[in-house]
Amino acid sequence: MSRQFVVVGLGRLGISMVGTLDSLGHEVLAIDKREDVIQRLADDLPNVHLVTTDATDEDAMRGLNIRDFDAAAVMIGENHVEAGILTTATLKEVGIPRIVARATGGIHARVLERVGADRVIQPEREIGEQLARSMASPVLLDYVDLGEDEALIEAEVPKEWLDKSLSELDLSQKMGLTVLALKPKGGPGSLPHGDTVLQEGDVLVVGGSKKAMDRSPLVQPDG
Repeated sequence: MSRQFVVVGLGRLGISMVGTLDSLGHEVLAIDKREDVIQRLADDLPNVHLVTTDATDEDAMRGLNIRDFDAAAVMIGENHVEAGILTTATLKEVGIPRIVARATGGIHARVLERVGADRVIQPEREIGEQLARSMASPVLLDYVDLGEDEALIEAEVPKEWLDKSLSELDLSQKMGLTVLALKPKGGPGSLPHGDTVLQEGDVLVVGGSKKAMDRSPLVQPDG
């Protein structure tokens, strides 16, 4: 089902969001105050409604009739912190039910939450943390930050766990981790059981707290 979204701030991150939402068949209103940016994107995004306006101007935003849109993303860059905060507050005042906003640091994130952001992302920090974990662990394939203190990891079985069953490892009790899925080497993915024995080349999807993940062989393998 097609939904309606507003994206404010058409830097690399904002453009990526706009293009993806458009490719998924949703209606997208993309806003930036720079006329040259809007003109440059017009040919590449023919199905997107591109508007040059100041998103901190409440009257201008009400004039776009976005009150019934499903959600908004405020992706204004790090050199315009105040504009990002004011835009978030304006969108909340207009009546957007869900707002995702980009922050450049902890204080900025807290301010965005106070003025109405339902979710705050810090993409540079989050990507940096993910890359660091990937570099630190040869078995880690993917890391998904679920917010708060929770995460998912996709990883090959670390050597400490090889040839052991899940019941023997007892990861939930000993490490606070839950194995959610298992893909044997050369086979289809499945839901694991206690008697499942982990083999070299198996890939696991594991959930748990970030601290538990970081203490585990998934991120801190021996050797």
